[in-house]
Amino acid sequence: MLLAGALIFTLACAATLLTTSMTQFLVARFVQGTSICFIATVGYVTVQEAFGQTKAIKLMAIITSIVLVAPVIGPLSGAALMHFVHWKVLFGIIAVMGLLALCGLLLAMPETVQRGAVPFSAVSVLRDFRNVFRNPIFLTGAATLSLSYIPMMSWVAVSPVILIDAGGMSTSQYAWAQVPVFGAVIVANMIVVRLVKDPTRPRFIWRAVPIQLSGLATLILGNLLLPHVWLWSVLGTSLYAFGIGMIFPTLFRFTLFSNNLPKGTVSASLNMVILTVMAVSVEVGRWLWFHGGRLPFHLLAAVAGVIVVFTLATLLQRVRQHETAELAAEK
Repeated sequence: MLLAGALIFTLACAATLLTTSMTQFLVARFVQGTSICFIATVGYVTVQEAFGQTKAIKLMAIITSIVLVAPVIGPLSGAALMHFVHWKVLFGIIAVMGLLALCGLLLAMPETVQRGAVPFSAVSVLRDFRNVFRNPIFLTGAATLSLSYIPMMSWVAVSPVILIDAGGMSTSQYAWAQVPVFGAVIVANMIVVRLVKDPTRPRFIWRAVPIQLSGLATLILGNLLLPHVWLWSVLGTSLYAFGIGMIFPTLFRFTLFSNNLPKGTVSASLNMVILTVMAVSVEVGRWLWFHGGRLPFHLLAAVAGVIVVFTLATLLQRVRQHETAELAAEK
């Protein structure tokens, strides 16, 4: 499925070169988005299954860093290239990169655990999804991950209005203003990869929480006491991004593997929950900005961030109970 997703994405990007109408273009883009779902759902599970817990978490941190560079480099490089080449050339470049990624997967991706062939059954798939959404650890982990996304995703969606329309920034200035936010996540991930021996320790996880809360406090207090059109928003979001970046791969691992459910189903369910919450939070954030301004908009992030602390505590407790039960069963 991972290779199929990469192949479909590459072919869909190449097909964009042949489009002659908006309908054809949108169909090609839809196929690209669908194939990315294959890659995300199966890819993360494959990494988690192919490597041990600590190494998988550190690899996830590296993957997250690479993924977060794209929103910074993509718009800048795309806008620059369109001054010199036709827009379809951009999709040609992406198709070539997709082909390189496909070849890399074929040559270097380790094989995961082999299972016997199981005939497809829609009833079994539905039963698996039902069991996933009844699992307490999954529900708590999905809530923690989804809520932790809200401050950053709402910022990404509404920041063009805040920084360009209200702040008077140019497109290039806006792009540079986003660097601290995404850079904070990347730095946090690199710290996990290079300096942290065991990122699953509860003590390490709880040390990241004050950083997140200080970022949220900066969002509210900065805009309340010393109003500035963008300074406190960027600074507070960057601090929060640094804190959540340190523990996000670990939270993903806990949610995915602290149960005995099919991992592909768990990953797909988790992606559905996260994407749904992101879509709703973006619309709520936009409404709050246009009807209330900066403070109500940032209150959405603050409320979500505070709730994360409680869901995180519940998640760690349930993970510990699950591990204890597994150890008792082995004995």
